[in-house]
Amino acid sequence: MLSKLGFPISGMLFLVLTLSGCAEGGREYGKSPDHTNFGSATDKSTESERAYQTQQLYGPVSHNNTSLEYNQFLSNQLNAMNGVNTAIVMTTDKNAYVALMIDSSATGTKGTTKETNNQGTSKGFYNDNAPFNDYLPSNDLNNGYNSYETAVHHDLLSHRFKQAMAEKIRLLQPSVMDVYISANRDFLNKMNNYAQESWKGHSLMPLLTDFNQTVERVFGTAQVLPDK
Repeated sequence: MLSKLGFPISGMLFLVLTLSGCAEGGREYGKSPDHTNFGSATDKSTESERAYQTQQLYGPVSHNNTSLEYNQFLSNQLNAMNGVNTAIVMTTDKNAYVALMIDSSATGTKGTTKETNNQGTSKGFYNDNAPFNDYLPSNDLNNGYNSYETAVHHDLLSHRFKQAMAEKIRLLQPSVMDVYISANRDFLNKMNNYAQESWKGHSLMPLLTDFNQTVERVFGTAQVLPDK
């Protein structure tokens, strides 16, 4: 079929290989990134661009949100991404805030330091330091034992991992002004408590002041430098 069109298959293969080589020429290293390896190559021209915490690139920010709700739709969309075990997305009048747990369905999501102790997994215990105690508070989604991975500070999450989540949120909800993403365990557990209140049909507005104070502690307000 291709030869009938006057374009030999060998010529097409040469063109594909040539274009692939050009595409890789602008990359820092490795092959084109996929959705299961967030530590792979990044474009040199875009490595300093980001879709999350954008306002802090230009100056201090204020987390003075005036509304708050749990966003089930965005949570489901992020839950479906490789590397994400659980995502809890809160949306305000202008921002989206993401609390998450990381699983092994993708690599390069964070550094190599492990925060979760899974030594008791084979024993069936929640807490390897208390082997005869299987108790886990119902409000805690992650207590650091026999669970998925967390990251104490949001800077420990890789740029491309956060970028992929932020881009998806902005695509699905263009009205979002900024996106903040953290896998901090305490933040995750608190946002899980908020989600439970929402599932019960309760308004989250009584928790707004506590929420604003929490996200200021987790993400800060000072200007930050772009990722290198």
